[in-house]
Amino acid sequence: MGNILISKQQLAHLTQEAKRLGATSSACILSKEIQVKENLAALCNGEYPCPNYGLAASCPPYVEGPVEFRKWQAQSKYSITVKIELPTTVMFSNERKGVMQLLHQIAAAVEQKAIETGFAKSKAFAGGSCKELFCDDQQECCVVAGNKPCRHLEFARPSMSGFGIDVTQLIKSSGWSAPKSEKSNVSDKDATSWMAGLIMLA
Repeated sequence: MGNILISKQQLAHLTQEAKRLGATSSACILSKEIQVKENLAALCNGEYPCPNYGLAASCPPYVEGPVEFRKWQAQSKYSITVKIELPTTVMFSNERKGVMQLLHQIAAAVEQKAIETGFAKSKAFAGGSCKELFCDDQQECCVVAGNKPCRHLEFARPSMSGFGIDVTQLIKSSGWSAPKSEKSNVSDKDATSWMAGLIMLA
């Protein structure tokens, strides 16, 4: 498997690429450290269902969930994590959408770099629904509605939520502090929040 031959220089190149593209931080972790939980995935259509549930091919019920993620995880030795820090005032403003689009773009670009490096089965994940982020002006997701190719295949990546990825633990495994974002902090100009993405190398 290609993972055995990967060098520290190759891993460093991928984290550097993420930061060059706009990530605040990027790290390499062991893929086995990623935690996925069925109860987190279930939140997408739980007591308070996500408003984007069922609207995009990259979100539940159209993604394979924790069971399939663990199969991919078993084939991956290393993963790249990316984090974008932003003021909490931005997190709860109209600017949030642009930052989340950037997160998808970074994750997708690092995934492509990993593929070019020889990890042909690498998979990237980000946050938020791609329907909301890239096709908000479209009535329907063309993949879901007509089984057609994604309009934004080069950028849009599956949401980590639908696979039950514990993002807080992911941040800790990366060696980063994870400030808790709350709407009560919006008035605090110094309060910070974060968004995270993941690229599994395989």
